[in-house]
Amino acid sequence: MTFIISLDPAQLRDWSALAVIDMQYRPDTRRFGYSLVAMARKQGLPYDQIVDWVSRVYHKPEFNYKQPPELVVDSTGVGVAVVDMLHTKGLRLNAVTITAGESFSQQGSIFHVGKARLIGTFLGAFDGGKVQVNPNMPIWPQLEKEMLSYRAEISAQGRAKFEAEEGEHDDMIFALAQAIWFGEEAKRGKRL
Repeated sequence: MTFIISLDPAQLRDWSALAVIDMQYRPDTRRFGYSLVAMARKQGLPYDQIVDWVSRVYHKPEFNYKQPPELVVDSTGVGVAVVDMLHTKGLRLNAVTITAGESFSQQGSIFHVGKARLIGTFLGAFDGGKVQVNPNMPIWPQLEKEMLSYRAEISAQGRAKFEAEEGEHDDMIFALAQAIWFGEEAKRGKRL
């Protein structure tokens, strides 16, 4: 049992999203699987309140079973400031900078990952039945709406572009996708 907490921080007017997954080896399928155990999003939080929120979740006893949880934070754009503030709180974290395409590089706990790679890894795990989401979770209707409005477009150059439909949000799906990507590629050491 490994808990992965994933944060997609946002600017003041937008939504920040936090997903917590339980990564476990499933003997019946002989592979790892992921269960979404908690998810929330909050709008209009200043960075210090985002940091306090993440710190409270990180220190919950139920997510510190035998080992501390893995904390994964989108450090693209405004995430840089949030990552710095989380470091000053003493939290051990993995910073993920989102880049274009399928690229991947790592220096210690700092990752540079192409958006297509991150989303593709999530979709592969989700479509392969490795991701479980309880439809009775209170946040499920909003997450389902985000998932249904998320689109992939292929450019003339053959590159995939992922984004929410106009007027829709993608913060929760992104927090979940980042957690699954981390479990699949960083935690398990799988490099595609």
